[in-house]
Amino acid sequence: MKSPRRLQIMGIMDSHLYAAAIELITIERLIMAGHGGQTNEDKVKAAVAPVNTALEAIESLTVGRPYLLDHELSIADFYLIPVFTYLSQTLEYEATIAKTSSLRTWWNEVSQLPSVKKVCA
Repeated sequence: MKSPRRLQIMGIMDSHLYAAAIELITIERLIMAGHGGQTNEDKVKAAVAPVNTALEAIESLTVGRPYLLDHELSIADFYLIPVFTYLSQTLEYEATIAKTSSLRTWWNEVSQLPSVKKVCA
């Protein structure tokens, strides 16, 4: 049986979080700048609010500890880990995570798992 919360989290990520966090903030900050390009600051600034909104919506659905939905990793965690892997390397990370203390705690814990460190290295 599929968890409705898991599907909601994944839907928010697909529809609202990924494009703003990865296609706008991360690509502009890490890829463009890393390859000698010019960061489009307007695009980056405009993406912060949608990322905040999506993260707040995801946090409102989390019910588990230390993971998003339970005491075991789920597909929802694995869906969010790559976004946080890149977003956490940007200047906008603190601004986007400021209102979601549970997600900050989640990332601080999950990013230290050996399997996550190995895959995201």
